[in-house]
Amino acid sequence: MILLSGLAPVATGHIRYVYQHPAQANLLIKVMRQDAIVERWENGPWYRRLTRAKYYKGYIREFREFVTSYAVSPHGVSPLARVVGIELTDMGLGQVVEKVVAPDGSLAPTLDAWVRRDGYTPQVQAALDDFLARLLEHDTIAADLHAWNVVYGSDSRGGPHLLMIDGFGEKNIIPHQSMSRGHNRNRTIRRFNRMVERTKKTPRDG
Repeated sequence: MILLSGLAPVATGHIRYVYQHPAQANLLIKVMRQDAIVERWENGPWYRRLTRAKYYKGYIREFREFVTSYAVSPHGVSPLARVVGIELTDMGLGQVVEKVVAPDGSLAPTLDAWVRRDGYTPQVQAALDDFLARLLEHDTIAADLHAWNVVYGSDSRGGPHLLMIDGFGEKNIIPHQSMSRGHNRNRTIRRFNRMVERTKKTPRDG
């Protein structure tokens, strides 16, 4: 079992903490936040408690989507951060993912942080164009496509490029996006364009 409770997370999301893998520098471990479990599942809508995997269902959804992205386009570079597997930790099951890094080895900045630092530059636009092309090539279901769920950096597949680190996979009870590639494409383009328009309005720091 990997001990994480005595460590400081390297990042905090809405429902998960992100830790550096204690034994492998290129990996991260995501674990569920206890407060999120209480709020969203124990005190949330009753139907959420019907899921057999409970609050770990997101791990299954994201792993399935990552595998699907390569099944659809095995020779392309998936727009999703690489999902490695599952580890037992003292904070519950942990989802192991590859770290996406900046040139100095630190965690890659989110799209939001990148634009706040450098502005909406032609480099940002080119990276977004490439990102959309890969989303469509891999028939990705980008359920929560936001500037803070996308990072700009490198991993074992190269880079720098934009990668989605959270919020991917089919969330609908009736999996209509999985059922139709054309339908999913249209929804992805709409979500992408909405993200871009919001990102263009992001103020530059300083």
